[in-house]
Amino acid sequence: AAARAEAELAAWEAENDAKAGEKNRFKVAAGQAASAVAAARMAKEGHARAISKEGEARAKDCPSDLLKLVEQLRSGTDRQQEEAAAALAVLAANNDNQVAIAMAGGIAPL
Repeated sequence: AAARAEAELAAWEAENDAKAGEKNRFKVAAGQAASAVAAARMAKEGHARAISKEGEARAKDCPSDLLKLVEQLRSGTDRQQEEAAAALAVLAANNDNQVAIAMAGGIAPL
């Protein structure tokens, strides 16, 4: 579909250029839209890479016990999840621990 759209756009541009030249407002708008789409795609890909790298870095900086609690919270039995949530609640009384819990990915499962 994208190749077909590009071919149609190229044909339209060739015809439009012949009729109205480079200053045609539709051609200018189409070029601006194409630039905006390309910029949005690049930003989305960059964001995805940053999130991936950030997650890897966060996991390296967290204590292993905290990571185990978060893992139990995500995929443990009901009892393990309850115990992990209770332990995290106690730990979260400390501001530094709140940051560590967030870095370990412990907020979403709660």
